[in-house]
Parts: sequence; C-alpha cells; structure tokens
Amino acid sequence: MKFPKIPAGFDKFRTTGRSSATRTRRFALGGTGALALCLGCVQACSSDATSTGSGAATGGAAQAGASTSAGAVGVSGAASGGASSSVGGGGATSGGSAGAIGAAGSSGGSGGASGASSAGASGSAGSGGAAASCVTSGTELCDDFETGMLDAQRWTQSKSNMTSIAVETGRAHGGQYAVHLKFVAGSQNTVTIAEGVTFPATPNKFYSRMWAYFAPDIPKAATGDFHTGFMMGGGNNDKGTTTLGMGMIGSDQQYLGYSIFFGDPKYEFGPWSNTRIVPNQWLCIELMEDGSDPTTEVRKVWLNDTELTDIESDSAKAGGTANPNHLPPKFDKVTFGVTEYHPIPTLSDMWIDDVRVSSQKIGCAK
Repeated sequence: MKFPKIPAGFDKFRTTGRSSATRTRRFALGGTGALALCLGCVQACSSDATSTGSGAATGGAAQAGASTSAGAVGVSGAASGGASSSVGGGGATSGGSAGAIGAAGSSGGSGGASGASSAGASGSAGSGGAAASCVTSGTELCDDFETGMLDAQRWTQSKSNMTSIAVETGRAHGGQYAVHLKFVAGSQNTVTIAEGVTFPATPNKFYSRMWAYFAPDIPKAATGDFHTGFMMGGGNNDKGTTTLGMGMIGSDQQYLGYSIFFGDPKYEFGPWSNTRIVPNQWLCIELMEDGSDPTTEVRKVWLNDTELTDIESDSAKAGGTANPNHLPPKFDKVTFGVTEYHPIPTLSDMWIDDVRVSSQKIGCAK
C-alpha cells in the first residue's frame, strides 16, 4: 500500500483554551509551532481486513491441576487452553472442608487457588487476569487469547504492507498467549484488531480495556510528530465517519485523547497528557467513549487505574459553534492496535492481552 505524502504545514495543533484540569486543542490548517495530525492518512491506513480464528475463555470447567485425592474441580475457568489457562476453585482436603474459590484470571497457575494439602499443587492467579465472570455476551467482551488463535467471528484484522498479527507465547501479560503486532519502524503502519460484536452499545457508551506492551522504544525527537492511535471507537455521525479514542502524540512520548470527524466540514481535536508512555513494560489502558448525549462526545482515559484528567474531553465544548461537525456517532466498533498518522522511527512491536469491552467501568483487576 502506498501512503499519501503529508503536505507541509498540514493540520497543525493550535491551543484554543486552557483550564486547570483540561487543555483543549484543535487542529487548524496552516498553523505553526505545534504538532501536526494527518487527516488524509487515515483512510489510506485502513487497509482490507483479514481474519483468522481465535477465541477467548468464556467459561467451562477449569483444569485446575490434578488432585492427588478428593480435590473438587474448580468452579470456573477457560473453556480451553489447558491446565494453565485459569485458576480453578480450591479443592477439598482429604477428609476436610472445601477450599476457598481461587482468584480466577485470564490465565493463572496450574493448580487450585486454595485448598488443602492433598488437592494438587497450589497455583497463583494470572497477573491482572480476567475474573471468573469473564464472558462474551451482549455488551460484554472478554478475551485473554488463551486458545492461541483469534476468533474470526469476533475479531477483524487490518494490516498494511509488511505488518503481521499473531497470537504467540513468550510475552503474555497473563497465561501463555498474547496478540503480537509486528510492523516496520519508520513506516506509516496500520496493524489492528477490531470487534463489533458488543455493539450497538446501549446507551451509545462503552468502556474498553487492554493490557499493552510497546517495544523496543517510544520515540522522542524535538521536531517529531508521532501521532498514533492505540484504542479507538468508530461509527457514523450525521455528517460521516468518525475515529474517536486515545493514542500518542508529538515529540515527547505523551498520551493523547483525540477525535476525528471526517464529514464535511472535517474537524479534529485532542488534548494531550503530561504523562509519558513507558516502553518495555505492561500498561493497563482503559478508554471510555460516551455518545449517550446526542449533542456531544465525551471521552475519559485511565492508565493503570488512574484517570488522565488532562485528556478528558467534550466535543461540544471543544468544537463550539465554529465546528458544527462534532456530534457523536452511533458507535459500532472498537479497535485495538497501531494506526500511525505519521511514521514512528523506533517502535516496531506491540503486544495486546486481556482485552475487555463493557457497558460498565472495567478497571485493571478484572
């Protein structure tokens, strides 16, 4: 795929207002001294999606570790994935009372969480794994990728040239498997997975959470503009398509909340955070996109269960009367991965694990 060149001086950030909690910026043609966003790159980045199979733990009996005597089978866990895919309930002791239910995870140790001495090896819960209620139904999605595949009924893949998506071992947040996105540093890449099975959201509002790992480095350059989307809601509003979510921006490794309204007239805006993205470690990132009020799109972002209040935004307040194309879409999907609006010189890998989508606040513990 060939990507269009970014015209000089195209779509510059300009500060339009500032408060103690939130700085709102919008993008204006021809502005100077700020960071550029490439509107025209987005559609070029959206290559044809391909699909492969996968699945997530949606219930079933846990393979909680072999009991050497009367240990009970765990009460919940992954439907597949082997003995290490979830922490089962505690087994009963030989002749004693039943052990407590273990803290289930998207993946966990190989044995029951607590039980007595003869119930098999005691296992520990998977780091940050999903709870025993991890299901995909209605407005709820839970995927820890412990089947070792992507479920084609759930996930749609989008890949530009020289990128790949694979469910692999070797760097999982919990359990054995995570989704590995591989792309070329210094190129303008799109490599994402998207789900629409939990949509339409009711009442046009959703939360999405992923554990993300970036490698080998997040770039930092005095004159760079590395606008990239990591987790975005999508759908159409009254004037056209939209992309609304979070990612990074600029030259200093900063988190960004951003909205792009592609209809006529095009409008985009987004504040960025003082918080920096740290590579080479697992990060819990949660996004809320709220279009339940038909007059505005509201966004919040959390990092490791702490809200980044400086990138909270309200499209009606940001757009005002000067930018009428700011109404929320009817959300129909959420996308995870890398959508580069400008090439990133040092980032070539992203891992995603323990994904959840919900109508309620999720947090990092589930």
